[in-house]
Amino acid sequence: MNFTRETGFLVFRIVIPILVLGIQYVFFKKTERWFRANAPRATGLRATVRSLFVIFNLAYVATHVYLYMFRVGQGWPIPTPWYVQYGWYPFFLWHGGCFFIGVILLISKIIKSPFSLSLWLAKRISPTKEKLITLQSSPAFQSFDASRRKFLQRGMYGLTAVSFGGTAYGMLLEKNECELTSVEFAFPHLPEQLDGFTIALASDVHSSPYMLKEDMDRYAQLVNSLNADMIVMPGDFVTSNHSEVFAFAEAFNILRAPYGVYGVLGNHDYYSGPDDVAKHVDDCGINLLRNDKVLIEKDGGKFYLLGVDDVGMQNSAAIKLDEAIGSAPLAVPRILLCHRPYYVKAASEKNVDLILSGHTHGGQVVLGRFGDVVIAPSRLASRYVWGKYRHENTHMYVSRGIGTVGLPVRINCPPEITKITLRKGNA
Repeated sequence: MNFTRETGFLVFRIVIPILVLGIQYVFFKKTERWFRANAPRATGLRATVRSLFVIFNLAYVATHVYLYMFRVGQGWPIPTPWYVQYGWYPFFLWHGGCFFIGVILLISKIIKSPFSLSLWLAKRISPTKEKLITLQSSPAFQSFDASRRKFLQRGMYGLTAVSFGGTAYGMLLEKNECELTSVEFAFPHLPEQLDGFTIALASDVHSSPYMLKEDMDRYAQLVNSLNADMIVMPGDFVTSNHSEVFAFAEAFNILRAPYGVYGVLGNHDYYSGPDDVAKHVDDCGINLLRNDKVLIEKDGGKFYLLGVDDVGMQNSAAIKLDEAIGSAPLAVPRILLCHRPYYVKAASEKNVDLILSGHTHGGQVVLGRFGDVVIAPSRLASRYVWGKYRHENTHMYVSRGIGTVGLPVRINCPPEITKITLRKGNA
């Protein structure tokens, strides 16, 4: 079994659905308890809510069966834009809103757990137990408890509105509002002729039912509009099926740059069939570097562009990097195109000057940012989420990318295409 490809498939098509359906079950039970306690006679409303749970969860299961059948080659067509908009997006809105409510409730549960544990212990010690019973029966405490419950109830209404409203905004607006960003990196040994050399970086397109050809046409034109000396795309051209590469290739075959257009494969390209994806990406004019290198030369100034296939393990990264570097002279600057940003230490040991990566989507759903620290679920997998990083003499830029996975939602994290300028000088 190919660990990278098959494990990724299991995560995105089996583990995540089980997690989502588990969250739905918890919410359903909580909703039932709320109706019994607060609105026992609202049978019509209760039936409506039950129906929504059934409809959206059956739709979720049906969609994953659809995508699985499509992946293994049953010939099912890619859904039309109108069906995606009006058929799939509503249940993604439902599940996205429920997910964010679940995250906030989990955080509050963790914060509250020390106090709950202390109270539980106090109730099992006779002296404190009697005092707690006396306190809880007092009018002042009962008044406070009633106010607390009312506050929590109103807070839950507000949380529900914000969660579903935020999901709708991230799904329908922010995920389509691409930012063109600019960054510079300075290196003391960069040849004078390369001072001001520009690279357009566009990562994680994720061609899919949620990234259609008309969307990709617009992004391809934006990349060209940067008029960069070179264009690089560090992987995840598709999401879950190799046939998604056809729309990608049709859209991005217009990319042009004086010193070439280059790319590497990402983990989703591997899940979908790396050789099929690679063939069509190459055919559309993007030169894939599969554990290989190319010498870029401008007016006599030179640097090596290295590219490695996506890998799942640190030792594999070092082996593939060695294969890409080969006999490249140490005196010539090295820029590495690598889908995942996790291997900066290994690259630093190989005297790589700059790494250009993606994979994290900048977090995709970002709760906040404090300086260089991005607060997002992807932070659990890596400290390299978005922006500039450095390990010793190796610099790295991690792109927020263009597409989405899981939920077609971006919050506090719009898509990004980056223009990178190389400078001669101190960092």
